[in-house]
Amino acid sequence: MTSTTTSIPVHPAGMNAVNVHIDWIHIYAPCEHLPTGQLFYLDDDGLDQLVPTGATRNTKTFRDGCKKAYVHSKEINGRTGMASMIEVQCCPPKVLQRHNLFGHGDLQAYVYAILDYVTRRHGINVRPEDRASWLKGHVTLTCIHLTANFGRPFGMSIPIIQAIDESRNSHKNRALPSWITLNGATARRSTFDVLTVYDKRLEMLSHTAWKKPGPFQSMLLAEANRGIRVELKLFSDSLKYYGLGYVNRWVGVDIAALYFDYLDKYDLCYAIQRLLTEDELACLTRAERKAYTLWLKGVDLKEVYCRTTAWKLAKAILDKTDINVKGHRRPDKLPALDLRDIFTPENVLPVPSWAHGTECYVAPRGYGISRVPVDRSAVDFDYLETASWTDT
Repeated sequence: MTSTTTSIPVHPAGMNAVNVHIDWIHIYAPCEHLPTGQLFYLDDDGLDQLVPTGATRNTKTFRDGCKKAYVHSKEINGRTGMASMIEVQCCPPKVLQRHNLFGHGDLQAYVYAILDYVTRRHGINVRPEDRASWLKGHVTLTCIHLTANFGRPFGMSIPIIQAIDESRNSHKNRALPSWITLNGATARRSTFDVLTVYDKRLEMLSHTAWKKPGPFQSMLLAEANRGIRVELKLFSDSLKYYGLGYVNRWVGVDIAALYFDYLDKYDLCYAIQRLLTEDELACLTRAERKAYTLWLKGVDLKEVYCRTTAWKLAKAILDKTDINVKGHRRPDKLPALDLRDIFTPENVLPVPSWAHGTECYVAPRGYGISRVPVDRSAVDFDYLETASWTDT
């Protein structure tokens, strides 16, 4: 696929303002350097010497109390012993601001900032041509997590998660009462995407660093207590499908639109539904009313009708009443809340105003495609313009 914008459905104007932030990246970037891990050697009989062929992954904590980042030197030249590629897996907000409750959605800014930070911490002297390629986004992306915090009534995270669990009878993993993963399985993980819904405040409190919170941590915990978190993990096959396997192909992509496109297919908003009124029932055909009644009694429509008929009846009922009879969980007579008001772009919590200008929020900054400050004198732009790239 050569174009990303045509493969992503158009959303209403203003979606870019929705605070969907990047929570995890797995990247491969050009970087000639001395390998950071312990080297592996091949005993070459022809040369009568040991030839370096690989290195172990290096685990390093970049900030006190934050999650570790994984750095791996790749493509090691057996003759020189130098690696030409660096692999990084990390949570950018945690590395840069010591927490990942919120962040931003500028992938290029995060990628450049992380690569710059990682190489500095490992004492790697980056070549101007490598830095130039980072600046242009010539970095391979194999995994990204997109996350949003949705406002919800106090104390309703676990009831919402329980309802989501009851609405699905397969392709789910309930690791904790406050945590559920959809489209994943314990035996075989999806190579496309996985969705996780959880209570972020309880997850934060499970770590020792949050047991005795300081002033900023207390404010972050209070902010976390306002919402329920939904994290979308996009793996290699999804990125290939959308043509988003390189960082520079995310320029101009509406991350919030992409996030909600995926969220729609999980039908979270139908986990809690109401009963139809008499007037709404009257709008249904006889066959549709029969199908709805069978579903209320706990019958799976696919057990009564052929797959095509079951799908047509379910779609007709959904179009006329906005009730989804494909879900496993049955309606409540008087539901406590409508999830259609929860999992919506308008209900995504923004970065709190108090966090701006503090160490709790590192915003994207800079200019152009990278939007990060770069010493232009260190970049060979003549080389950049004449170089041949893999994604042209």
